[in-house]
Amino acid sequence: MKANFLIVIAILMLFISGVYAYIGYSGNEALSSHYMTDQKWSDKVCMGCHLNTKAEVNSSFHVRQDLAEWSSLMKQGVLFSDMDKETWLSVYGPLHPGGGDLEEYGADVDCMICHEQNGLYDYEARVASISSGNIAGAKEAAIEEASKKAQKDPLYVASYALNVLTPLPIVTEIHDKVNAGPTKEQCGNTCHQNEAATSAVTWMAANASEYDVHSNVNCVECHETDEHQVGRRIPLDSDHEHYVEVKSCDSEGCHAGISHGGIVDAHLETIECETCHIPMLPGGNLTGVAPVSSFSWENGVLEETYHGSDFTPTLAWSSGIYNEKLPVMASKNEEGVKLNTFNLISGVWWDEGLDQEVLNNPDNSSSLGDPIPPSAVRAADSNGDGKVTSSEIRSYDGNLDSQPDYPKAVRRHVDLLYQVSHNIAGQDVGLADPLICADCHSGSASGTLHIDWELLGYDMDPAGTTAPAQEISVTIPGQKPVEVEREPAL
Repeated sequence: MKANFLIVIAILMLFISGVYAYIGYSGNEALSSHYMTDQKWSDKVCMGCHLNTKAEVNSSFHVRQDLAEWSSLMKQGVLFSDMDKETWLSVYGPLHPGGGDLEEYGADVDCMICHEQNGLYDYEARVASISSGNIAGAKEAAIEEASKKAQKDPLYVASYALNVLTPLPIVTEIHDKVNAGPTKEQCGNTCHQNEAATSAVTWMAANASEYDVHSNVNCVECHETDEHQVGRRIPLDSDHEHYVEVKSCDSEGCHAGISHGGIVDAHLETIECETCHIPMLPGGNLTGVAPVSSFSWENGVLEETYHGSDFTPTLAWSSGIYNEKLPVMASKNEEGVKLNTFNLISGVWWDEGLDQEVLNNPDNSSSLGDPIPPSAVRAADSNGDGKVTSSEIRSYDGNLDSQPDYPKAVRRHVDLLYQVSHNIAGQDVGLADPLICADCHSGSASGTLHIDWELLGYDMDPAGTTAPAQEISVTIPGQKPVEVEREPAL
């Protein structure tokens, strides 16, 4: 009788442990001790606390790589789906958390890349392992030192020995010191460091607080997570079933209810907050990655130019991002467009000319078209002078069938818009103060406007020739009234 009672209690503890852990899950769950050191998922052990977690991660867009087709165009000269496996592994392998396309190489999801808390995860060791071809061993290489440290910790050893029947508060207390929610450094200094090249983000800079008013905000506070789906800007043509939108500026707990006065608030129907709050972007080698201003594959090799000094972002119309369309400027008359902030990167590449939209308007069409691989462009340089002409690429016969491979080839020169969402300027932070009326409307003191009205489809400033005189004020709900100094009564 007593033995049966103990068995029932043990089963009940196991059930409560798993249910309690899953109910409290917010995307920042403590990882199982066994997975923490062995780097192997165990349905017998891990699932006791992390019911459904493995399935959640495997279905997440980070693992499934719901990336835009044009995302590899700048650095590789081809569309994402046209990359060969070897190139894909070298470019995206180190940025991939495992599972998905890496699963066939023996690389399961690596939870530590996001959750290790003591700075012991060796991301460079992971990159080196993948680059050397040892993809299956990459996560073990990265966590080797952290595992040694954890396995020597007395509290951890006790938890490990007690297995999943350890009361959850004790497990959490132990694991949160080793594994907890992703930190800003884990997101920015590993997988997302390359975004500095396209949008001049400064989260890797030692003095990031000088450039972004949100530098001390953890990424997951805005990029909220639900069932391992990290909040993000959702492509308008994405077919991903489960996603979470990144929080908007006026979300509750952020800037809900803040007013800049009737005139400015009315602008928010057609412009995003970033339009005025990202007045300048940092150029140069601030983060070790210089922002790109142009790229060209015209001669089959990548040629790039960079912003060597601080620069003004481009304000342009946009209705959102697409996976299956190039990020080109929208028209002010398109439905749902708003003014937003971008790093405009001018790109040049050769296209096969099979798409009628590309043939009709190669430099402004949003069609992905059919980019010609850089290797074929290089081979088309028949006189070896390093310059590929239209006649050379159109007469190139790479397969030696006596027929040109790209008889309709056309050179595209497209201004691509890479959206900027960070480096938010406040009253005391940023490369420049947030924009005021005169910065966009005709009365700028310097005579140079921040905005190009012609680029936006206007013949002239729609506000006329006189800029509004008033400064832009800020009213915060519940803020303390301004105190007025008065002379004493007596």
